[in-house]
Amino acid sequence: MSQDEPASTAEWTHEKVVQRLAGEMFRGALWAALGTVVVAAALWTVLEGVPGLVSALIGGALACLSSVATLLVMRKTAALPLQFIMIAAFAGFLGKLLLLIAVMLLVRRFPALDDNALALTMVATIVVATFMEVRASKRSRSQMVVPTPGNT
Repeated sequence: MSQDEPASTAEWTHEKVVQRLAGEMFRGALWAALGTVVVAAALWTVLEGVPGLVSALIGGALACLSSVATLLVMRKTAALPLQFIMIAAFAGFLGKLLLLIAVMLLVRRFPALDDNALALTMVATIVVATFMEVRASKRSRSQMVVPTPGNT
């Protein structure tokens, strides 16, 4: 038995399982999201020049921060019942969409920024990060049922 493995299954709580899952989802999404931002920034630099680069970096940064915020909410709600964790995860995804709408309404006030570069980079990064989070969740070793003393 290695040091990473618990001595018994009694050490695994629902909270620890959810926190481990959030960590695996973060690691699964991190590099793919950053790679998406780099590719989008390079593409928009070629297509639109410096305004495209700046806009793509802003959109990518906002998308990455919103993805991290969703996973932080998941970690912070890990001690709550599963229904609340799922509501928090859905609220995080909904928050990403609302952030996209708010950013698009605000970016129109700054003519130096490229609307398409910002929006498409943000959408691509959110889609890639969400896909990788789901993929990491499906492949996770954290998918187990932790029985509680009264529910066995």
